[in-house]
Amino acid sequence: MTPAWRQIRDGSRAAHQAFMAARADPAAAQRTLLARILRDNAGTAFGHAHGFDGIDSYEAYRAAVPIRGYEGFREDIDAMAAGGRGRLVAEPLLAFERTGGTTSGGKLVPLGQSALDSFAAAVLPMLHDLTTRLPGATAGRLYASISPATRAPEITAAGLPVGLGSDAAYLGALAAPFAALLAVPPELGAITAIDDWRLATLTHLLEAEDLSFVSIWSPSFFTALIDALPGLAETLAPRLTPAARSRFENWLAAGAGATTAHLWPRLAAISTWTDAGSAPFAAQLARACPQAVLAPKGVIATEGAITVPLGDGPGAFPALTSSVVEFRVPGTDTFMLADALTPGTLYDAILTTPGGFYRYDIGDRFRCVAIDHGCPRLTFEGRAGVVSDMVGEKLDEGFVARVLAGLDGPARLEAHDGPPPHYRLVLGRNMPAPDLAALDRALSANPQYAYARRMGQLAPLAFAGVALDPASEAADRARTGQRLGDAKPVVLVPRARPR
Repeated sequence: MTPAWRQIRDGSRAAHQAFMAARADPAAAQRTLLARILRDNAGTAFGHAHGFDGIDSYEAYRAAVPIRGYEGFREDIDAMAAGGRGRLVAEPLLAFERTGGTTSGGKLVPLGQSALDSFAAAVLPMLHDLTTRLPGATAGRLYASISPATRAPEITAAGLPVGLGSDAAYLGALAAPFAALLAVPPELGAITAIDDWRLATLTHLLEAEDLSFVSIWSPSFFTALIDALPGLAETLAPRLTPAARSRFENWLAAGAGATTAHLWPRLAAISTWTDAGSAPFAAQLARACPQAVLAPKGVIATEGAITVPLGDGPGAFPALTSSVVEFRVPGTDTFMLADALTPGTLYDAILTTPGGFYRYDIGDRFRCVAIDHGCPRLTFEGRAGVVSDMVGEKLDEGFVARVLAGLDGPARLEAHDGPPPHYRLVLGRNMPAPDLAALDRALSANPQYAYARRMGQLAPLAFAGVALDPASEAADRARTGQRLGDAKPVVLVPRARPR
């Protein structure tokens, strides 16, 4: 373990211990966190409007504050971006960030010190867990997707930056040792031309023979970088030192089946999304990097942390020391905290954060897969609002992701109005021909889809014959101001995209 990694391991121990204490009594931890958030922000406009100073329990809070989506906060956030104070949080703001989104554009999210501390409270326990369970990850340098990669500088009307200099900013006091370990300098995030950014990033990565840990959000982000290497060989090779050039040329000579073990023999762990729509991309990344363990990353949205992965068990724990996470049974008014979940049940996540979101319907859906020492383990199932319904079939993203997970690579369903209406399957490059009939039968596990097929309302599943290109899609999102590496893969498009 290098000295900088030792600093990270030792410096993250207290956050890990605090999380483990919260895990032992999740209801008490969540109620305590809620009381602190309400106390700290009772003097804000939102706090006055909802009587924060008179709320003495979670039940009273639930009765006083209605659930709302982003639009319910937009007026306050726009005012804060223009310089307004005391709207959602009492403390001064440090910056704004844009949400990554899925098919929608990014939305502004205010960041004060309490919000940054809440993210650190989720990330540091995960880092401590990884550094103790996977010691090989701490043997060399790391690569973390830089925020905001390829995004042009932006400031609000009040002069606050949109975007932090790097993901290290979320680590508090450990930002310095984290930055010292980076194989790719954070300054590359200032390169706004994607082709130039990619070339510079790959140059540094190829030089990093000691690369031992990769932290990214979407797995397709790193596979897209790997896939770009052969096409850039003539440009990259002259930029490399002799040792790096030799490794690169040996990898190229090994052909299409070569793994990245030729390039990064010490790579021991990759922290990335592995659930729902990310699952096939994660499998693709695992094949490209067999020398590394894929460590599932928790769900940390721009608005707040939701889950924290610890240990070898399935799923991840609620982010008990970062956000108050309420769980709603879809389609009902049944709400509960983390101590009351049932294995096998699906829930919508409702967030209250130190950053100014109160009973925020973030639109993410989770399944409780186990109860571990009284605390639930959750898997991300997809976006609750992504539903395709041309003729009453009501396909949702989580169900489609499970159906497509059996394919040997990334895939997506796109709805086509016809005539007649039907769904088309889009596959990633170099994937084998699909068994459309088998997939159609699997989709028919949804009774509404099965009924529509039997009645002739939907034609059989068709093959689109158009390869997915996650790199191009991510680049398109980056041009709208979203962070390049944190867009979730899309597995269901309710309406066909123009080609």
